[in-house]
Amino acid sequence: MATHGDQIAGLTLARFLAPLQAEEELRLSVGADAEGHEPVTALSSATLEAWMVAVGHSHADMDPKTRAAYLIGDIAWAFSLNLGAMHLAGAGLPDVSADRIGAAPQWYHWEEDGESGTALRFTLRLLAAADTEHRPLGVDGIRALVVAFHAPLIEQLFATTKLGRSALWRLVADAIAAGWLTVGKRIGQELWAMQAADAIIKQPGSPLYNKQTSFIEVVVRDEAQPEQVVACEWFRARGGCCRYYTTEAAAGDYCTTCVLRSTESRDDLLHAYLKGKTEAAA
Repeated sequence: MATHGDQIAGLTLARFLAPLQAEEELRLSVGADAEGHEPVTALSSATLEAWMVAVGHSHADMDPKTRAAYLIGDIAWAFSLNLGAMHLAGAGLPDVSADRIGAAPQWYHWEEDGESGTALRFTLRLLAAADTEHRPLGVDGIRALVVAFHAPLIEQLFATTKLGRSALWRLVADAIAAGWLTVGKRIGQELWAMQAADAIIKQPGSPLYNKQTSFIEVVVRDEAQPEQVVACEWFRARGGCCRYYTTEAAAGDYCTTCVLRSTESRDDLLHAYLKGKTEAAA
């Protein structure tokens, strides 16, 4: 589990990353040379425009607000999955300055269930020498870093597209919840990961705070013996909307856990998904 700031005076960034280097999903590097990574807190207008075009590559009809929602979601997901791993599965999240975290778009090939394609994701880089020493952050410091990292991008996206700030912050909170839960599942510590995420996003007065972002447990029972649990899994319930439903491909339908979908519909879809996954694995 993560080591708290009051237990370690200082670690090098290399040591923060060392326990996580074998993780396939960790796309985080360290180095004073940016190697193509742009500080997210100070993106140029040209870079912002290029990234907004990139996130909508598969939907020619995607409007600017939807591109903004996709971009903040992708950046926040990269932050959450990688820095969440440091917090939960490594030595902790170092007290880096938000302006020292860079991002770069990366195209990759995916294959799943007989289908394949090319998709976009973002990698992160801590723009400092690997031997730089840092202390692990406590929960208040992590929350402050989350806000400081995303706030300038949210202001840029709001000014460019007029998608509301609260809508953008909800997507960040959703990403924190999902990223922390993903790491928690990977290390077998789902409950602890959800508690850690809630401590970050559920602080009243924080821009991350909303009542809808949460976690739900889905349980599949044996149809012949309802008292017998066949499978159970925790999922992130969204407080925000990525606006995918506005694209032609969506045909007006919402994502499974979208805040705009009814709770009953969401739970039915998650139940069907978990049941299908369980049956396929049997």
